[in-house]
Amino acid sequence: MTTSEGSCVAPVAVPATTIVHFYSDGLSLRGVLISPGTAGPHPALIYSHGWGGAVNDRVLPLMGLLAEAGYLGLAIDHRGFAGSEGIRGRCDPFEQIRDVSNAVTYLGTRDDVEGDSIAVLGASFGGAIAIAAAAADSRLRAAVSMVGVGDAGRWLRDLRPFYAWYELQQRIRADAVARATTGIGERVDFSVLLPGPFPIPPDDPTRVMYPEGYPLENIELAMRFRPESMIASIAPRAVCLIGCADDTVVPASETESLYARASEPRQLTVFPVGNHGGPMGPLANETAAVIVTFLAEHMQHKEGVR
Repeated sequence: MTTSEGSCVAPVAVPATTIVHFYSDGLSLRGVLISPGTAGPHPALIYSHGWGGAVNDRVLPLMGLLAEAGYLGLAIDHRGFAGSEGIRGRCDPFEQIRDVSNAVTYLGTRDDVEGDSIAVLGASFGGAIAIAAAAADSRLRAAVSMVGVGDAGRWLRDLRPFYAWYELQQRIRADAVARATTGIGERVDFSVLLPGPFPIPPDDPTRVMYPEGYPLENIELAMRFRPESMIASIAPRAVCLIGCADDTVVPASETESLYARASEPRQLTVFPVGNHGGPMGPLANETAAVIVTFLAEHMQHKEGVR
C-alpha cells in the first residue's frame, strides 16, 4: 500500500506484541512491546513514530526483525496519538522528547530489560525526535535516525513553493489568534501539514486513525525544532543515520546535514532507492542488518561514555 509517508509496505511478518502503558507528564501513554521471546534481560530499543502518528503498520515488521536479533522493542504512541492520552493529533517535539525519556524510565523498571542498554530509534519526524531525545537523555546508549529531519523549519518550507509557504504563514498566524481568543484552533487534513507527490488514499492511517484531522498548530510547533543543532552533544555515544537517495518526503540532504554536524562515533547509510517508507518496508531486512551491526559495536556500556 502506498502511503503519504512514502513507498509501499513490504510483506514482512508482523511479530507478536503486548500492549503496555506508562506515564509522561501525568498522561497515560500506550506502548507496543515486541519481545525476543527468549529469557532476558535484553537490550531495549524505543521507537518514536513519524509526524502522522501511525505507529503499528509502519514499524512493527522492522521491530520484529530487531527482536529476532535479541532486542526488546517498545514502539510508543506519543501523547495525543493512537492509544495515548493527550490532545488528539497534537505534536509538540519537546513534549515528545519527554515521552521518550519517560519510556526509558519505564523500561528501567522491567526485569526483562538491561537497564543500561537502552537505545532510541525513529523514522521521519520520529528520527528527529530520536536524535533530540538522545541529546537530552544520557541514559540512551545510542540513537538511530531513519529518513530523519535535521531542521524541521527548513524541511517544511522546502516542501512548498514560496507563495504557498507565505500563505501558510498567514494562516498559522490567524490560527494562533483564534487559539488565544477562543481556545479552539484549526484542524486540517494531514496533506495540509505534509504535502507530497502522492495523493493520500482514503484508507491511509492518517485518515482512518485521525478523521478529525490534525492541529494546524503542529507546523508552528515544528518550525523551530532543529535536531541538527543538538546532535553533536550525543557524543561520545554513537549515532546511526539512515536515508534513501530517492526520498521524496524527507530528502536525503536532511540525513546528510545531520551526519555533517554529528560528532564521532557516527555512521551514515544512504540506500540508493526505497523512498521514504523503504527502511520500514521494502528495505526492512537491509535496514535491520545495518542497525544490528551498529548496535553490536556501540550500544554496550563502555567506560567513559556518560
